[in-house]
Amino acid sequence: MLVGVRALVLGLLLAMCGSALGLSFVPTAACAQGEPLRVGTYIDNMPWGFRNDKGEIVGFDIDLVQQIGRSLGRPVDFQSMAFRDLFTALASNRIDLAVSSISITSERLAYIDFTQSYYETAQGVLVMKKSGMRDVGDLAGKNVSVTSGTTSERWVTANAQRYGFGRTSFSQGSSDGVRLLEAGAIDAYVGDLPTLLYQLLKRPDLAVIARLPSQERYGIALAKDSPLTAKVDAAITRMKQDGTLARIHKRWFGMAPDKDSATTKVLPRP
Repeated sequence: MLVGVRALVLGLLLAMCGSALGLSFVPTAACAQGEPLRVGTYIDNMPWGFRNDKGEIVGFDIDLVQQIGRSLGRPVDFQSMAFRDLFTALASNRIDLAVSSISITSERLAYIDFTQSYYETAQGVLVMKKSGMRDVGDLAGKNVSVTSGTTSERWVTANAQRYGFGRTSFSQGSSDGVRLLEAGAIDAYVGDLPTLLYQLLKRPDLAVIARLPSQERYGIALAKDSPLTAKVDAAITRMKQDGTLARIHKRWFGMAPDKDSATTKVLPRP
């Protein structure tokens, strides 16, 4: 059955009118003066990181890191790259940290650091509404696409035999997944729910047909044993305590986060 998304979609619609509704994020720290903070991010990931109509890089994660830069007294230098390349860029010291709704997993913790989680969600399945598909069981024999290197790829690989998926292919993000759906090149795109729901704002011909049984906890990734890890984590703690992170959430989702969510509650580092 279709996932009930009216409340969140309405919130996202409100977020798009943030300026008119007085929801614009106002930074609270002084301008950064130190050495640039090199930040790798994947720019096809609404509402976390994407280019607006002016070509500017914007999004929840972008606001988050810009505020961390202010807190640390360092300007931010965003470097766009494919999602799968973020981890090798950290390992080769080409970037200081990576942010792109990156899920904290035990496999990743073996070779990189993570801050505490700042957002929790699940994955979902996006299809064309006219397809008539209503749940994961309808994907038997269907072509499914994911973004390479993500936990969505891991879920599809682990469940391909159980649900009898047809061919699995890679998309260059959710926007590319939507283009492939529209062209009939794939039957479904699997990704994190907030990104899929954001697509519904401008595409009433799309449908999210399932919330998958997975828990995605987003954190900022850094090189293993990075001297910045504790500082970035402490900056997130301050943002939770003073309400800055909640304001960023309201800007992009049009509603305040739950009071006990990872966006408001200070958590230990994994």
